[in-house]
Amino acid sequence: MFKRIYDNLSSLSLGLWLLCGVMLFLAAGSFLQGEGSIINEVALYDWIREVPLRESWWLWGAIALIALLALNTLLCSIESLRNKWDKGSFLVRIAPQLMHLGFLFIVIAHLQSAYGGFKQSMQVENGSSIKFPDGTDIVFTGFDATYGKMGMATAYSATLECRTGGKALTAVISPNHPFFYKGHGVYIKDIAPPPMKAALVEVHREPGAMMALTGGAVFTIANIILLARRREKTA
Repeated sequence: MFKRIYDNLSSLSLGLWLLCGVMLFLAAGSFLQGEGSIINEVALYDWIREVPLRESWWLWGAIALIALLALNTLLCSIESLRNKWDKGSFLVRIAPQLMHLGFLFIVIAHLQSAYGGFKQSMQVENGSSIKFPDGTDIVFTGFDATYGKMGMATAYSATLECRTGGKALTAVISPNHPFFYKGHGVYIKDIAPPPMKAALVEVHREPGAMMALTGGAVFTIANIILLARRREKTA
């Protein structure tokens, strides 16, 4: 009985069915949430905790299938190494397992960010400040924008001061160029039209970012190795 369960959990076909199930749950969620959802504006754990099950069932289903997929990936790797350890090139044997490892790193990273992450949007003006738990203040001291012929902002930025321990560090943030402080990122998302001097900023904390980057790098490198080796065989 246990062997049958193990064989089913470690089968490739189960992994493919689980992937299809995850995509179906996520597709259902994307249609059911619509444009008014705040799922992208708060940390995932906070959203799950606040939203009733009738609205979040699709995400719980996806999480359950991803957990099974992670277990399936681990068991598939173990079986692959057991069956092919003495066969073929070491790189060919190890590359798929590195891809699996990269995938597991990414799953763990998302769990870290979902549970320990933080995300909040706010409007700030000249003199507005964001206070961190250690007493540090991020004070906004100026805003700048360039407008096109149609009156739309084509570039914008905000100047801030990070005041901590009696010292002040000045920085300028713009789209794709945030300010980071102890794992928190301060992003500018939009700017108010003149004559207002205000902007919409977002504060992020993503504890799983480094592990996600590591997982993505491992997955990519393993893919390149595998493709290169297979290209050599067909050349």
